[in-house]
Amino acid sequence: MKRNLLIAFVAVACVLTACKKYEEGPAFSLRSAKARLSGDWKVASFSIDGVDQTASYLATIGNNFVIDIEKDGKYRVEGSFTDEGSWELGEDGDDVRFKSDAAGSTEDSYRILKLKNKELWLKQTQTNGEVHETHFEPAD
Repeated sequence: MKRNLLIAFVAVACVLTACKKYEEGPAFSLRSAKARLSGDWKVASFSIDGVDQTASYLATIGNNFVIDIEKDGKYRVEGSFTDEGSWELGEDGDDVRFKSDAAGSTEDSYRILKLKNKELWLKQTQTNGEVHETHFEPAD
């Protein structure tokens, strides 16, 4: 009996770790990706190719920068500029795409590295090869 229980526990642990959707986690969540992504987020840190650039990034976008992501597929940005538009999860749910309502805008796609209730990590590779990584936390 103990052996069967141990085998079942190991099997469940293997399945849960194999199902990890995002590079940095979580391994398992009861809330949908859409529900975890929805909310008001502020920048906690920003890096380019692994080098911290948070201070200069916040100086550009504004220390009061907040992105409000709604469950209905809309978003709004406030900071040193404002923007609004629509968003959607990619087909596999491991990336998120933002499309501004501003005339002539293009769609921006980000790889989701971590998506928890209180943590959102996004990565975007620029056309010049730079890797931008932004970590968000809930806005107060």
